[in-house]
Amino acid sequence: MTRRIAIALFAGLTACAGADEEAVRIPVTIAAAEPVTFYAEIADDPFERQEGLMGRASMDADHGMLFVFPDEDQRSFWMKDTLIPLDMIFIRADRTILGIVEDAEPNTTVRRSVPGESQFVLEINGGMARSFMIDPGQAVTFTVP
Repeated sequence: MTRRIAIALFAGLTACAGADEEAVRIPVTIAAAEPVTFYAEIADDPFERQEGLMGRASMDADHGMLFVFPDEDQRSFWMKDTLIPLDMIFIRADRTILGIVEDAEPNTTVRRSVPGESQFVLEINGGMARSFMIDPGQAVTFTVP
């Protein structure tokens, strides 16, 4: 009986650990100079896309969030209530990189975008795009569940 309570308590604590720890992630691979893979949470509905990475105090170096939209359009993002600097990688429907916003300043409402239309946006820790030589035109591979 005591073991069941301990297991239930542990499961409850684990479930409360935070969205980042229990989120389902997919591999997103970018064909940079040396291919690099990030494990991204999916934001594919209006609520998830609006919340994004708000309130996160940190994010593992190989993690990110992939914003999935139903079609290509001009996209813009802000950093309201986002606590960490991010790189925003705008990806076309053909899964090539349209452009990158590097090191977006946390907790601001300035709209950030790149010229052109994208269907996906991958957010990763600020500075990672530059350190991995991620550039416009590179292919991005992922499968959205």
